[in-house]
Amino acid sequence: MEFKDIHIGMKCGSKKGSGTVTWVDGSTHTIYMIDCKNNNNFEVNISDIIEDPQAHNRKDDYY
Repeated sequence: MEFKDIHIGMKCGSKKGSGTVTWVDGSTHTIYMIDCKNNNNFEVNISDIIEDPQAHNRKDDYY
């Protein structure tokens, strides 16, 4: 996935979990997300985003 394809409100999976994008930092290619289950914030690098939009970690819900 390319950085330009990420937008606020988008749901995506990452190596740290699935969530909704709340902010994108273009200078560092960092994506800030809020967890789907417990509303905890976390950040991931663009390289940690899972390419398949329906791919999830085992404990995550499908969206």
